[in-house]
Amino acid sequence: MFHLPLTLRGWLLALLPVLFLGLLLALPLARTLAEGGVNLGVWHDPYFLERLGWTLGQATVSALIALAVGGPLAYLLSRYAVPGKGLLLRLLLLPFVTPTLVAVLGLTALLGPRGWLTGPLGLDLEETPALLILGNLFFNLPVMVRLAYGGFSRVPAALTGAARTLGASGLRAALTVALPLALPGLSAGFILVFLYSALSFGLPLALGGERYATLEVEIYTLTAYQLRLSEASALIAGQLALTLGATWAYVWLSRGGAGVPTSGLPVARGGTALLLWGLLTITVLICFGPLVAVVARGLLGSGGPTPAYWQGVLTDPDMPLLLGNTLRFAGMSLIGAALLGGLHALGAWLARSRTLDLLSLLPLMVSPVSLAVGYLLAYPALSATLPMLIAAYTLLGFPLVTRSLLPALRALPPRLLEAARSLGAGPLTAHRTVTLPLTLPAFRGGAALALATVLGEFGATLVLTRPEWATLSVGLYERLGRPGERNLGEACALATVLLLLSAASFTLLDGGEGEVT
Repeated sequence: MFHLPLTLRGWLLALLPVLFLGLLLALPLARTLAEGGVNLGVWHDPYFLERLGWTLGQATVSALIALAVGGPLAYLLSRYAVPGKGLLLRLLLLPFVTPTLVAVLGLTALLGPRGWLTGPLGLDLEETPALLILGNLFFNLPVMVRLAYGGFSRVPAALTGAARTLGASGLRAALTVALPLALPGLSAGFILVFLYSALSFGLPLALGGERYATLEVEIYTLTAYQLRLSEASALIAGQLALTLGATWAYVWLSRGGAGVPTSGLPVARGGTALLLWGLLTITVLICFGPLVAVVARGLLGSGGPTPAYWQGVLTDPDMPLLLGNTLRFAGMSLIGAALLGGLHALGAWLARSRTLDLLSLLPLMVSPVSLAVGYLLAYPALSATLPMLIAAYTLLGFPLVTRSLLPALRALPPRLLEAARSLGAGPLTAHRTVTLPLTLPAFRGGAALALATVLGEFGATLVLTRPEWATLSVGLYERLGRPGERNLGEACALATVLLLLSAASFTLLDGGEGEVT
């Protein structure tokens, strides 16, 4: 195989992941499109058009707010010395791996009817879209900050410095020099935030209610409760067209290399420092406030210490089943995700193929609920089987491994492998002694992202699971549906368990370079 051309060798390595994508992504979506094509009348229904308008509207608002906060913050972080900047950028991965329902509980604890912030003020945000928008920002503001920071970091500081020496103010230099050059990164961040907000399922299901239900919630309702699969498929078909167009735009805009850290940055002063620390405070409150709130509520309840909440969770007879299923399913999915993601990254690297690059992004841009509906249509005999559930988890996880490993492979200096070969090492030995050690941190980081994501997966589980396969996320969702302070307290305690499990698995596996690009 190592005597074949690199392009052919790359495609052969990627053959298994591509076949997996064909069976688990392309075929179910094609079946969905075929089913939805016979019921296009759903797009003439005023109700579904209203749901479409709300879905696009809330995603646009979320992306605009993320751009307004994350864009300036990323520029200032790239141009000024900030203590703990590297740690902050690493911690901004935490919301990405936070299970959706944990974020829901955190937002409710802060801003719900009896929330710690809204309760004393007598405010109730449940009948407004504010909680949903804030939930979108919790997950996606870090995406904007990290992508925008990468874009601004690619702009040499000497260019803005030259503009300043010619008399331009700091703001004018940023707008006329840095912004145009970083615009692809900012645009890619905007598109990604828009897509993630539009395709979100758990947040609008738990926080939106009937009034603010998105297309994802409607698809789930039509499938799980009304068995109107043709109408659900028509909604997925329209949503998929939007997703593919936005994904292509994202790939085209994010073709630049990684940002280069700059040393010797000045310290921000005056109004610049005020703006920098103000934006940092807003970002920290949005991205970490819900996490602190859910842990504190699980420990303290709405008043004082509540050991009964933890006692109720830990003595629940279903707890061993929920925890065991969560760990078992996540472990099996991680093995498949690591294998397929590693092969896909190696294949795309060797073949230098933009097609393979795009294919690795598609599972991230298609919602788990839409995929689950496709599985029900394409594989009805397998829809309630454990292999199908594990395959769905694997599909959600392996692109994260690919997206983390591929930039590390592309950053390898070609001369290192050539030097190893010139010293007598064979192809396998060269990759084992050179490629593997240099890319292992990125591989571990991708595996950590995949594992943490699968641990809190919620959308596909609701559609494909059986009662005996319930996970911590399912148990948490069931408690959220029961009234009473005790159920809410136990839900927070269970959410704390899930959050700690995700954070621990991410910390143990992460090699320090887990990225999604």
